Amino acid sequence: MTPRKNLASIERKVGDLISKSRAKSAYQVDLPAYHADCDANYLRLCKLLPELPTRGQWRYQMPHGALELSVLERSRYTTEVCLSASTHPADGGEGCERHKGGDGHKDWMAPPKLTVRLYHDARMAEVVAVDGRGPLPEPAASAPRGERRRPQGADERQQANRFLGEWLGHCLANGRTEFELILDGRRL
Repeated sequence: MTPRKNLASIERKVGDLISKSRAKSAYQVDLPAYHADCDANYLRLCKLLPELPTRGQWRYQMPHGALELSVLERSRYTTEVCLSASTHPADGGEGCERHKGGDGHKDWMAPPKLTVRLYHDARMAEVVAVDGRGPLPEPAASAPRGERRRPQGADERQQANRFLGEWLGHCLANGRTEFELILDGRRL
């Protein structure tokens, strides 16, 4: 066998090994774990959102800031909620508005704003946006010509839901609700 044919044979074998390796390492969703996270997040949110059908905003004081929850949309089977946090108790926070875009000044320690959709019929809650952008990257076909997208992890959606679960668990363990006390028509 000549050196060129030998080199071509080796390159082909290496290429085959690489393609087999990539095929084996392709990310697969752990659907039972993902559904368990979404189920647990729904139950946590139900505890943090009393009177959900009639109320629109909640605020919880945390040891190092505050968590604000606000209803963005309601429909028959779903409710979309925004969760935002401020890192300083005296800070009023940025509030939960529909994510408008513009960056402005952000505190680098502040957790991201999360948009969560609660599916009442399935009793599941899923993160649908982080800082106003969906957790999954846009398809390459929808990207403007010549613009490159940063690579994102295949399990980013699952990571966002796990982060939500940890955040809600921390709030349930350490948060104190803020409420208005009205007695005889006077705010106390």
